[in-house]
Amino acid sequence: MVFELFRWWYGAGWLQTASSIRDWPSGVRRSFSVPLLLKTLFAPWKRITSISGRGFDAKVRASVDNFVSRMVGFTSRVFVLLAAALLLFLTTVLGVVATIIWPLIPVGIIFCLVKVFIG
Repeated sequence: MVFELFRWWYGAGWLQTASSIRDWPSGVRRSFSVPLLLKTLFAPWKRITSISGRGFDAKVRASVDNFVSRMVGFTSRVFVLLAAALLLFLTTVLGVVATIIWPLIPVGIIFCLVKVFIG
């Protein structure tokens, strides 16, 4: 039974784990909707726009309001994209570390047991 565990651990288990880890960055991209954020980077915040009136003052006010709404949308989307980039980086690094550490876990457990019982 122990040999079957090791056979799975260093065979199918490692491949399944690597496959799962490989999907982490795409999960982050989907969770943060990165393609959509990039497409709508300069879109107004929550689609809040002003409709210009007849006079010059109303048109200027609407233009300024629309510009401010776009800047708020741009700023919020940039911060979300930065958070997504940070999480993409972290998931990639942690995935590589987890893939490297995976074969060392049984060896570490055996080493710890030997240390405890033999001294």
